[in-house]
Amino acid sequence: MKENQHWHDPVAESYAATIAYKVPGYQLLHELTIDVLETELKGAASRILIVGAGGGEEIINMLQRKEDWLITGVDPSPSMLDMAKRRVAQLQMETHVTWHETALDNVSAEPVYDAAVSLLVIHFVENRLPYLKEIARRLQPDAPLVLAFIQGEMKSHTFQQELHMLSLFMQRKGLEKEVFTSFENRLGHGTHPVPEDEIRKQLIEAGFEDIRPYFQAGMIKGLVCKRGRREADEK
Repeated sequence: MKENQHWHDPVAESYAATIAYKVPGYQLLHELTIDVLETELKGAASRILIVGAGGGEEIINMLQRKEDWLITGVDPSPSMLDMAKRRVAQLQMETHVTWHETALDNVSAEPVYDAAVSLLVIHFVENRLPYLKEIARRLQPDAPLVLAFIQGEMKSHTFQQELHMLSLFMQRKGLEKEVFTSFENRLGHGTHPVPEDEIRKQLIEAGFEDIRPYFQAGMIKGLVCKRGRREADEK
């Protein structure tokens, strides 16, 4: 499973300071993600798997609202994961989080998690189906997976319109033109926008069902689905 290596660069430290100016609705996305999980889990104490935990935004938001959740954060980038650990330490809630500084493949594949979250990660993964299967292997049947990603067909008129909207958004947020240009240049080369019909098919093949949207802001799409019961589960 080949993942983008961009986050191993020292400039990853600037990620937390600028990401909200690059992703429309960034904070709302995180708020709604927890709303979705609470709805699916019905308030029970739960074990949550965060795939791509670097930076820690998902974990911080969860700990501030759900102190009884036990969170496992997985990320292969040392600098990004260190940032997340520092933020959790500031909340003095280190005992609520288990860390894995590695790719998901190297984490125990026991289906022990009640939910999984992967926000703004899968568009950095070239081969998405194995990635989704690895998440599914670690989830209990009926456990929700919440995904958010850059969606669209790069050559489509709609994508080009949304790309222009994003440039205006970044400009209004005060980012230099070079920031957007750098993002645009990575499209197809490290950043791989995800066609929604394709990701739905891959989710089904990976063993998920009940796929539905819960968020969209321009080219950022959020989906929630459930890990289905497959024949292998009954053996």
